[in-house]
This record gives sequence, structure tokens and C-alpha cells, in this order.
Amino acid sequence: MNFSTRNYLAFALLFLSQPIFAQSKADKKAITQLKTDIGYLASDALEGRRTGTEGERRAGDYIIQSYERAGIKSFRGKYRYDFHFIYGKNIAAATQIRLQGKDITTKDGFPLPFSANKQANGDVLPEVMEQGGVWLIPIYQSQDEANDAHFDWEKIAYEKCKEAQKQSAAGVVFYDSYGSKFAPEFNPHSEYEALDIPVAFLGHDIYNELIAANTSGLDISMNVALAKTDRTGSNIAAYIDNKARYTVVLGAHYDHLGYGEDGSSLYAGKEKKIHNGADDNASGTAALLQLAQWVKKGKLKGYNYLFVSFSAEELGLLGSKAFIKEEGIDSTHTAYMINMDMVGRLNDSTHALTIGGVGTSPVWANEIAPAQRAFKVNIDSSGVGPSDHTSFYYANIPVLFYFTGTHSDYHKPTDKADKINYEGELEVMHSIYDLVKNMDAAPKPVFTPTKQSSVGRVHFKVTLGIMPDYSYQEEGVRVDGVSEGKAADKAGLKAGDVIIKLGDTQVKSMQSYMEALSKFKAGDKTQVVIRRDGKEKKFPVQFK
Repeated sequence: MNFSTRNYLAFALLFLSQPIFAQSKADKKAITQLKTDIGYLASDALEGRRTGTEGERRAGDYIIQSYERAGIKSFRGKYRYDFHFIYGKNIAAATQIRLQGKDITTKDGFPLPFSANKQANGDVLPEVMEQGGVWLIPIYQSQDEANDAHFDWEKIAYEKCKEAQKQSAAGVVFYDSYGSKFAPEFNPHSEYEALDIPVAFLGHDIYNELIAANTSGLDISMNVALAKTDRTGSNIAAYIDNKARYTVVLGAHYDHLGYGEDGSSLYAGKEKKIHNGADDNASGTAALLQLAQWVKKGKLKGYNYLFVSFSAEELGLLGSKAFIKEEGIDSTHTAYMINMDMVGRLNDSTHALTIGGVGTSPVWANEIAPAQRAFKVNIDSSGVGPSDHTSFYYANIPVLFYFTGTHSDYHKPTDKADKINYEGELEVMHSIYDLVKNMDAAPKPVFTPTKQSSVGRVHFKVTLGIMPDYSYQEEGVRVDGVSEGKAADKAGLKAGDVIIKLGDTQVKSMQSYMEALSKFKAGDKTQVVIRRDGKEKKFPVQFK
């Protein structure tokens, strides 16, 4: 490895207390193990470790076997912690669409995800829009729209259906009269709210067969039945019990995107491909497995140590949220949490390492000083970010987040094991271990709240200052956390509250919540209505 003089000295000083030959041998062994672990976790055999799949289950088994070989016991009597959640919609078997007596299969047509679960029928003519009737209308207005890969057909369809609903349509059926190169597909994770009328789409083949030449009317009937999709994730937890008063949590998510089915893939191709997730986050998972062994061999006794591999991080930090809630993880028993997410692509030229959460305790500024000498450290003070440490921050636990940076392979099938900088990852791991070792003899760090990071968030003129619970599937927006000093905090909102109205806007989902928020500017005053313990409560709010 080609170190600069400064980094070479920092690296040498890091291990000065141990024999050079022995340390070099240990590092070679550690790198071999990283290659083995990441190689397996990011292999095609696990098919991208999508939450709830056989690939993720096998990854979990691999993690458990690693702990068993190392002699690290399970947490509270078991390694695997299953949790259930609702995520998205599917087309239920009761759904039926008939046109001119022909049953339409899902290959040729399907209900849209914002459809109501209702029936509608009647005799219709294309583009004849009558009150009380089913509207049969084209989804594209030109061949150019049909061939435009960026045409947002779902948005257009939703807006047309909202207008149809206002004009008392009984239902809407769209059709493709042009033969789009990018035909609509059922979106199980649509962010559009359910309407009060049934809505469906018919493909180009059905248009050619039954609609194109018809001038006397068509008999149409539909019964839409959409169901919420129940899924199961599995957190993996191991524990070193030193009978200490407080516990340190080290964590990394091990799930990834599978074939990109859940909508967060950045892959632009049409061919189905495995998203291997070597850096995101086989790298963090492999680092966690070795750090657990180092903590055990180092005989760190000042705290208990809990090692958690989180599931469903890619779906909205669902695994870490479930683990904290179901296992009662709180600040009275937890000293701090370190999260590793994408730590495998350290750039040899810049040597840049991002450490987040530095503002969550006064001790962190001093504790990360050695890392600042070894790396070019980008500091993010916020305890809130796009990974699982956020869940712990909202439980008032000091956190640190290690991240070697994004890259062009992020959330794509090209995030593979051969692109990992194994020597660089080992450097990061040593830096984390040194901090943990130093903290082992230190008192429990004091928690301090921080400003919310702006990275990856949609910008509005104002903010309410809440962290929404993206796993919540009922009507409204449930509050997962409240930022200190923001409008929600001053108004008296708490985690667990469900926002059902903001100003004059009824809040049914994140979509209407964001629409409501966009109407306000700094200095505006309004009222928020929430549901708490089954009762509605109203709070005055002022935006700043």
C-alpha cells in the first residue's frame, strides 16, 4: 500500500506498542478474513440480501456462525430477533378487471396503487367523461410521451384521477394507445394517497384488441382489492456480558437491495440484476464481526458490549427502530453507540473519512483526535443521518457514525467485493477499536442533542422538526423523534404522536404532510392536530 509520509507515521505510531512482525501478520490475517466475509456476503448466492428473503436469512446464519466460532454468546438467550412490519401493497386475488367479457390478466392490466378497494362497472366510450360513469382515457397524449423514459405517468395518472373524483366519476381506467417503450408497472411503494374511486390500467395489446376499433361502447367492470404487504426482518445480536452497569452498542446493517425491487436502486438498466452491496453494507458487517473478536480478545471490561447487525435499514431504519423498541434499549443502560455503514471504499489519495454524531457528546471531539491525525476527517456533528445510528440518537444515546464516502457504485449492481479497499477498511477498524478501547476506561459519555443534518432531505421554507416513522402504514404521519428547539418540540409534540392535520390540510400520509408543510413560511402560525393514546389533541405551532 502506498502511504504518504504523514499517514505512514500515523499508521506506524498506531501499533508502536506491538512487535512489527506480529502486527503485520495479524493485519494480513484480518484482511484475509475481511475478503472472506465480504466475498460471501456480497456474493450472487445471497441475491443482494433483500430484507425478508432467503439470501438475507443465509447472511444472518453466517453472522451467527462467526460469533459462535469466536465464542461470543447471544444476547438474552438468542442471536436472531425477528420483527414484522407492513411495507407496500400487493394486488389481492379478489381483484378482477373485465372488458367486453374478457378477463384481464395482470400481464395486460392491473389496478393502480392509489386505487380505492371498490367496484365499478358500466358501458363506456373512450374519452367520454360523464358524472357517475367509468372514465376510459389514454395515459399518453403523444408518441413522444410514450417513448420518454422520464415521463412521470404515475403523477399524471394521479392528478387526472383526483380531477375525475371531483367530477363524480365512478372509476377511471387508463389505456396505452401508443405502445410505450417504458410501459407502466404496478408500484407497490407508491407515495400517492389512496383515492375514493377504483383505478386501473390496460396495456397496449388490450387497446389494440378491444378498444381501438370500438365505436359503440364497451362493457367494463372492475373489482379492485389491494392488500398491505406484511414482511419480516431479522436483527442479529451477540453480547459480551461483563456485569457492567452500562452497555456499548456496535452496529452495522447487513441487508441490501436484492434485485432493486423496493425502489431505491439507482440502476438505470431494464435487465434484472443482483445488487451485491459489498460496500453497502457487507463492509460494515464484516468490520463488526472482527471488532467483536478484538473486543473479546482485548478483554475490555469497563462496559458490556452488544454487537447488532440490523435488518431493513434500506427500508427506513426499520430494524434498528424495532430493536430499540422491542428490546427496551434506552439511555439509562446504554453508554453510546457506534455505527458503521459503507466503510470499505477509503480513497488512498484523499484518505477522507466521515465521522458523524460528533456533537452528540462533549467527549467525542477529544476521542476522535487520533483519527484526525490518521485520516482527513470530515466531521458531521448531527446525530441524525441516513443510517441506523439515528434510531439510537432519538433514544438520547450518544452516537458516532463511520463512513468512507459515497461513490458511483452506490445502490447499483456494480457495488462488488473486488472494489473494496481492504487495507483502508482495516485502518478504519483499528481507529474505531482504539476509540472503544480508550472509552472502556472512561465514564459514560453525556448525551447532547444536535441540529438535524440537512444531507439527503427535501428542503422547505420551514420545518416542523420531526423525524417521521416511515414504517407507519395507517392514516396520518407518526412521529418517530422530535428535534429539540424546533416548532414541534416547542408545541409539545412527542414521539408516538400521529399527525392528522396541519393547518387546513388533512394529513393522510407523507405526501399530504409535505404538501401541508410547503404552504408555510418562517413566522407563520398555525395549528397541528395529533392523535395520542387514542385521543385527538390540538397544539398551536409557530414556524421559524
